Amino acid sequence: MSTPRKISEKNSSPEISPKRTQGEIEVNDTKKFMSSPEMNIAEPGMLFHNIVMRLTDHSSMGDALWFEVGEDLGRYSINEFCLITGMKCVGSTHLPLVESRLITRYFSTVRGVSREHLEFQLSNAANLDNDDDAVKLSLLYLTFSIPLSNANSVKIDPKFFALADNIAEFNDFPWGVLSWEATRTAICNSVENRVSLKRIPLKKNDKVHYSVAGFPHALLVWAYETLPTIALKFSSNYEHAIPRMLSWTTADNVKFDDVMSAFTEVGEKQPKGFVMMPTEEELKDPWVARLYLKNPSVVPNLPPKTPAPPTSSDTNSE
Repeated sequence: MSTPRKISEKNSSPEISPKRTQGEIEVNDTKKFMSSPEMNIAEPGMLFHNIVMRLTDHSSMGDALWFEVGEDLGRYSINEFCLITGMKCVGSTHLPLVESRLITRYFSTVRGVSREHLEFQLSNAANLDNDDDAVKLSLLYLTFSIPLSNANSVKIDPKFFALADNIAEFNDFPWGVLSWEATRTAICNSVENRVSLKRIPLKKNDKVHYSVAGFPHALLVWAYETLPTIALKFSSNYEHAIPRMLSWTTADNVKFDDVMSAFTEVGEKQPKGFVMMPTEEELKDPWVARLYLKNPSVVPNLPPKTPAPPTSSDTNSE
């Protein structure tokens, strides 16, 4: 996973005791990092759900997702995903199938390693051979907890364990490509699931929950960046940072009526053709420049096709 190109001054390193080994630092601070203010990735389900349900059918226009807000369309593509997350979103994701030393050493009795297995090993760091292995397993755990999140029991491709044995190659790998693909697929599937579930008779107070894999938090940041009304009501922007997700924190306890009211205001006040464009500073990154040269932000002049706006009895994201 690539290192962000500019670090926010608000970022702070975990307090390090001189008595702690590097391996203990990596293992014990993994969860602390994930719960820090700069990594506020809790998903307010109502807000996320309301955005997703405005996905339109423009599949003929490539891999970008288009959302209808008011009478206009907004694009959410790998371009915007790159600006938000700071991950490397260009390059081949092909990996050779080779034997993994990490799997052979630590997971030889397991048929398919999941995040649960990684967490168990990291919680028993004293059983690890050395600090380097602690770092490598921590990197895998972080990768499959945030940008490539999924259920704890989902098996992780063994090729990534072999990749982790070379940290330089691991860091240079285009994780953003895989994260975007997983996120895009999950968003599309969540809409399809909602449509199919509405055909199933439910009791009056029944609620159906669904989970979204990949990196769903990036979609909320996209909404904050492109829809000022939503940003003012449900988030806080404390500074400009690269990548952009470091600039935002998300409010807790978002209520349905507040979300519906906010999107009504967006429809009335939103400028025509809301897009997200890179700054001069961001374009200095060759990955960003390459993406926008290949796939510039253009809003289609097409009649939107969208599911009916959600109601209070609709599905909630989990």
